[in-house]
Amino acid sequence: MAPSREDTNPPTNGTNPDKSFRILEYSDEEHAGDVSQLIVSDHGYKYRLLEGRVMPPFVTPERYMQSRNVKMRNTDIVYDSYPKSGSTWLSYILVLLTGNKGSSLRDSYHWVENNWLYPRSDAELEAARDPRVFASHMPYDMAVGGDPAQSPAKYIYIARNPKDVCVSYYHFESRKSWAGNYTGDWEHWLQMFMQGDVQRGSWFDHVLGWWRHRDAPNILFLTYEDMKRDIDGQLKKIADFIGAELSADKLEEIKTQIGFSAMKSNEFSGLGDVKELGSSFFRKGQVGSWKEQFTVEQNERFDRLWAERVGEDKLPFDIA
Repeated sequence: MAPSREDTNPPTNGTNPDKSFRILEYSDEEHAGDVSQLIVSDHGYKYRLLEGRVMPPFVTPERYMQSRNVKMRNTDIVYDSYPKSGSTWLSYILVLLTGNKGSSLRDSYHWVENNWLYPRSDAELEAARDPRVFASHMPYDMAVGGDPAQSPAKYIYIARNPKDVCVSYYHFESRKSWAGNYTGDWEHWLQMFMQGDVQRGSWFDHVLGWWRHRDAPNILFLTYEDMKRDIDGQLKKIADFIGAELSADKLEEIKTQIGFSAMKSNEFSGLGDVKELGSSFFRKGQVGSWKEQFTVEQNERFDRLWAERVGEDKLPFDIA
């Protein structure tokens, strides 16, 4: 099913055709499949369960199974993350490194599990030019193309400090149609996040699942914080991993396009053609802004959960 558009006959006056329409709001009836499977919790928060995981309504069982059964190629690149961890940033980097650009950033990758924003048919996926870039927010054991250990594709996972993720995700999900127009306050959201009751489930389960496979030859594990600290080094690491050429000139060219302000204001990358997103999709893009939101008590509570869940895994985040 193609996404809904306000204007299916865009003007031919030289404007960017992808900006001549907007994707309509998420709709249960159009995008959630069997709506009887949807669950509404406190403050209207809406989701569905897939294999026991909390998922957005638009991740339907049919789309999920399609994503698992994609016939992967050795030229395929899958980028994955927990939401609000830098995946849009990473997607633009991959588009620039591969040169495989569509009419917009969303049109440059395939988000198969998503029945709302640009779902693809099997025939469209088969006909797509290489290298195909796949987006996903799935845990390791629900990854695109099945078990990554048995896949010829390359998987890039980007993770971010969970406190920053929690804050950014709260602002992203509040009063949004795909989340049931959730009206809970920050304390309620924090409790849901810590319990793994938000869309995409537990941050700890999600990140640890990929972290424990980080040494696999076809997996590259990145952090948002490393990307902010050393963008040159991280761009070279990504290019080497996917086999892309990265000259000094191209490195500088890419850097001018992937800055936070540049992406937010750029028609191609700004996601302004999606209602309820637009410029609000890019909020702050800072490291450590969680300190403006957490109270002392909330921070101490989260730190206890961190010690309990992470243990000896030594995730590469400074949460203090």
